[in-house]
Amino acid sequence: MKFLKKHWFKLISSLLILALAVYVLCVGIKKANDYEIYSKPQVETKIYTIWEVDTFEGGSLSRINYLKHLARETEKKNAGVLFMVKQIELENFAAELSEGAPDIISFGYGLGGQVFEFLQPLDLTYDVRDELVESGSFNGKVYCLPYIVSGYAMITHGTLTNEFHCGQTGYTFPQNAYAPYKLEPAKEESQYEAYKSFVYNNSTTLLGTGRDVVRVDNLNNLGRASAMITPIDYYSDLVQYLGLVNADEICKQFLKDALSNKSQNTLVDYKLYSAKYGKIYTSGIYSDMEDAIFNCEIPNVFKHT
Repeated sequence: MKFLKKHWFKLISSLLILALAVYVLCVGIKKANDYEIYSKPQVETKIYTIWEVDTFEGGSLSRINYLKHLARETEKKNAGVLFMVKQIELENFAAELSEGAPDIISFGYGLGGQVFEFLQPLDLTYDVRDELVESGSFNGKVYCLPYIVSGYAMITHGTLTNEFHCGQTGYTFPQNAYAPYKLEPAKEESQYEAYKSFVYNNSTTLLGTGRDVVRVDNLNNLGRASAMITPIDYYSDLVQYLGLVNADEICKQFLKDALSNKSQNTLVDYKLYSAKYGKIYTSGIYSDMEDAIFNCEIPNVFKHT
């Protein structure tokens, strides 16, 4: 009996010591965590807004996804910074703008006059091609920079036909691209409707956008079409610009990131074209389109309304 009492006493003593050790450890961890929490500098969250407004069909999903990619990259470099990227429908743009402008705006031809008063002049051009810098300038100052460029192409089923289709938006001027061909569109239609007319009618010629080139090239590769694609090398207004309403360091960083060589090279993933001097495509129709776009006249976004 005496042996059992001694055994139980040692067991209970050991359990008490173990419980005390666990308690001390838990209290220590909690205090360490409290100290860690309260000793860390509090990071203030700041939210920036980016609007994406499209004035021409084709590539809108790619453009918004590229902006979201850029936003995540800039957020990683700046603790507490968050971007809200919002696609604004063209018909709602004026109403949205009347309520207040975003920090950064992505826009194309036809909207330059509406956004000009909100834009801050830029002091750097990030190796953007000279003719593109000029297209975003007014009275000698740069107010926005192209970050995505596209172009037109004449697309046929083999021979040029009189049944000609060309999408019209009212904001771009594709007639400047097809004028040398002495053709007139068969009817008024959207850019996507014009593309469908081409696909379903083997005797139709299409003035396509860069996005139509992607679609038709995919059909060619699948063996569902054998269309000829001839890039237009003298005119394009299929350009998307970035302008800063808020010109603080974060917004400038976003613009810098958008026009960095690293980011511009990723435009191949979206089948889009760069605003910088270096080529990002090496072969095929995308390289041919890129070469043609390099030679195009690019109208001024603030005068082209």
